[in-house]
Amino acid sequence: MPVNPTISALIKFPPLGLFFCGVLLALVSVFGRWWLITSQYAQCSFPLAFYDIKSEREWIVIKGVYRSYRDGVHSGHMNYLGTLSHFVEGERIAPITPIHRAVWFSGLSHHNLLKLKVTHHSRGLGDRSSDDVVQEYVFPHLRVGDVGVIALYLLNGKVLGTGTESVMRNICVR
Repeated sequence: MPVNPTISALIKFPPLGLFFCGVLLALVSVFGRWWLITSQYAQCSFPLAFYDIKSEREWIVIKGVYRSYRDGVHSGHMNYLGTLSHFVEGERIAPITPIHRAVWFSGLSHHNLLKLKVTHHSRGLGDRSSDDVVQEYVFPHLRVGDVGVIALYLLNGKVLGTGTESVMRNICVR
């Protein structure tokens, strides 16, 4: 029975086999480290600021940053860190409300649509917002079990744009 020439060469020259194993181990290590580190970085980060004008004399200003993270193939979480300010006749009528919330979700994709189901949510350190305010301005789908559909768009072949049924379109800056 003939022996494969590659295997024969590796048996006759052990340093060559050791070299190939070392190269393979290095490649696997680099890829594994890259996968582990990138899964902990924000996949998308987008700043958001908008006014909710209640009347000519009263408005609310919301400013903050959303960051999304991949936790697995079909799961992830999104974090929001920002503030809410309430004004009447140009004067702030209440202290600035810090908002620091996170929502975890699972989902499925179909073409450019993601169907996401909220699995749980939490408050972050320093959060002083009410659930009603967060649901109205930050996360429309806040309650566990809520389902939302997010549309994904690739703008100019470079930038990811997203949005839900009830929130304006956003552009990912990372």
